[in-house]
Amino acid sequence: MLMDVEQVGPVGAEITDIDLSVSEQIPVKAIEEAFLKHSVLVFKNQKLSPEDLKNISLIWGEPLIHPVFKGMENYPEIIEIKNLGEKYHTNAHWHSDVTFEEEPPNATLLYSLEIPDEGGDTLFSNQYLAYEDLPEELKENLTNKLAIHSNLGVLILSGGKAKDAKEVEHPIFRTHPETGRKALYLTEAFVKEIKDVESKFSQETLSALYKHSSNESYIYRHQWDAGDLVVWDNRCVLHYAEHGYGNQNRTMHRITTAGSKPF
Repeated sequence: MLMDVEQVGPVGAEITDIDLSVSEQIPVKAIEEAFLKHSVLVFKNQKLSPEDLKNISLIWGEPLIHPVFKGMENYPEIIEIKNLGEKYHTNAHWHSDVTFEEEPPNATLLYSLEIPDEGGDTLFSNQYLAYEDLPEELKENLTNKLAIHSNLGVLILSGGKAKDAKEVEHPIFRTHPETGRKALYLTEAFVKEIKDVESKFSQETLSALYKHSSNESYIYRHQWDAGDLVVWDNRCVLHYAEHGYGNQNRTMHRITTAGSKPF
């Protein structure tokens, strides 16, 4: 089965003329190839049940149960995200999902059920380009350096206790296990510091890298329609969920798939 793939920006492609609810007609190999090439895939006009979403996620790996947020009653792998009348919410920052785990998820799938009339866009930033554009001297200085990631912030936000927080170490520059390309791999919400460097240098360097990672030239802005399924590669993409829709409803289903230890 042929599918229409159109690049939408510095990262991402829109795929049309495909019905993901008909499993036997899904061109898995073509989707896998498009995913590795574009890092973000947008499937328009889908009508997906939770069971459909769970089955589709298997293209990218085993679906995961989130370590902090509770999933749906019959589908614990799926988190229902409802943002009714919130001025601020947990995803209002650039991040890659769950980097405080030893093996963060490879992919995230986000399916839109109810969309406000305005606002609620999701932005994606290409971290291959962010790495490639860094000065060579900085690349050399930070090669093999590790960043310490912590779940403290999200734990407190979800009602947990600081004593239960955990930390892991990941490389600042991550090599994608399938493409072989390097990407900047930092998440402001989860990174505590650069390991084994002076504190001032760590904070100044991280601040500069966070700003660099969200350079406008790396970004695709997705304006949602009901029935959109967006899948992104957490190994080389950051995302940011905007609010800006006042008291209108925005309801999404989200699932992540098992990953591997960054190197």
